[in-house]
Amino acid sequence: MKVMIYEGPKKISLSEVPDLPLAKNQIRTKTLYSGLSHGTEMNVYRGNAPFFKNKMDPETKLFVPAEKDAWIFPIRSCDPGVWYMGYANVGEVIEKGTDVKGFAIGDIVFSNSPHQSQVILNAADAVKLPKGLKPEQGVFFANLVTAYNAVLDTEIKLGDKIAVSGLGVLGQLVSQMVKLSGALEVYGVDLFEKRRSAALENGVDQVFDPTVGDVAMQIRKLTNKKGPDSVIESSGSVKGLHNAIRIAASDTTITALSWYQGACSDLNLAEEFHHNRVTIRCSQMVYINPKYRHMWDTERRKQTCLELIQKLKLGNLITNIVPYDEIATAYELVDKHPADIIQVVLKY
Repeated sequence: MKVMIYEGPKKISLSEVPDLPLAKNQIRTKTLYSGLSHGTEMNVYRGNAPFFKNKMDPETKLFVPAEKDAWIFPIRSCDPGVWYMGYANVGEVIEKGTDVKGFAIGDIVFSNSPHQSQVILNAADAVKLPKGLKPEQGVFFANLVTAYNAVLDTEIKLGDKIAVSGLGVLGQLVSQMVKLSGALEVYGVDLFEKRRSAALENGVDQVFDPTVGDVAMQIRKLTNKKGPDSVIESSGSVKGLHNAIRIAASDTTITALSWYQGACSDLNLAEEFHHNRVTIRCSQMVYINPKYRHMWDTERRKQTCLELIQKLKLGNLITNIVPYDEIATAYELVDKHPADIIQVVLKY
């Protein structure tokens, strides 16, 4: 099997290793496609992720210096405990353990597995994809769960006007789901024309380029000078977060589902944030909103997202399909040419 080697920031290669053994509760899949994460995974690729030097203490939930658990290069995607070296894998089941039930040879499944040609995983961790779904579109499942959590956290009301800051994959999925949740109007904000155009095709009402005029003032004019009922920030940019604060109406909440890296030198908390009593709420896929956790457990969320992935418009979001053997080129494309892409997919 071929695996990905992370040799250090912005250094990616491939290597062949022996096939891994299969336990009785596991399945083996032959990878068909995997999706590059343009947010979380790129922070790892660029060497910005906190666990290069720190680790989260499980008891206090604080990041502390990592004395012996910091990453040491090179790292193989098949090494135990490795994460964030790809987590949107779609494969075909080619072997299953004696205790596995509910999966058949030939099933197409999604898993949070790395960029490698073969995956061994516990059957309980695999998600069987709907029959009619194009396999390459299955790579959106991980981002769909994250985006759906943001919709739960935002608590949308019928008739709301929602602004979505950042129209990458997360923003594209969120924009469609807030419409399904009852939003009357959705305003999209992004630097790149390709993403703005895709959002309009998929149902966003109006889009804005943050470099052209004062977007916050423009949206005020569309909302009786008040601002939107909620802002969902998915740009991954500190400038995007600052712009979201300016866009937000007084006493409203920004749902931030981006993973911001580095010093926030472009964030000004002295003006709109302070005087308009703006709340910023972090949203990510691990935890479900406590208000709904008694009803919305991870299994219900998974089943809901399996329904949604068949209903959302995904066709114009995959902009580049790159052969797996050219994985280093794919990472460089995401890193250096964000204006030209929405979702890059590796084909095996």
